[in-house]
Amino acid sequence: MAAAAVLGLSRRAEAAPVRAPWRDRSASSYEAPLAADDPLQLGRAAQLPPFGRGNGVEALFWTPLARLAGDRVDAALAALAEEDIAAWVAAVRGPSGSGADQPHDLWVGSLRLDDAQDVVMRVLAEA
Repeated sequence: MAAAAVLGLSRRAEAAPVRAPWRDRSASSYEAPLAADDPLQLGRAAQLPPFGRGNGVEALFWTPLARLAGDRVDAALAALAEEDIAAWVAAVRGPSGSGADQPHDLWVGSLRLDDAQDVVMRVLAEA
């Protein structure tokens, strides 16, 4: 019998695969850990500053582009939307101003970064 086990001739059933606890479908998203190497699971909320607004065009990945004066934000968002470039702006927090003159950080879709730079330069030149 021992020789049969050593040679792999036993008829013992294969062990069931170990299930990872985060693969359990009954676990809520708060209980299930996310893989740190998969940014697609995190989405826009993990990549962009809170309390901002976008131009209606979505992107998978975002990159910061510029800090705009408050009076140029709407023009930049509209121009980027016309070119089908995803954009997001959020007011800069801190003692840098308030209201219409408050500067905003501009984030754009990473795949169209070069095109977005050209559009923003055009918008700023019109000021």
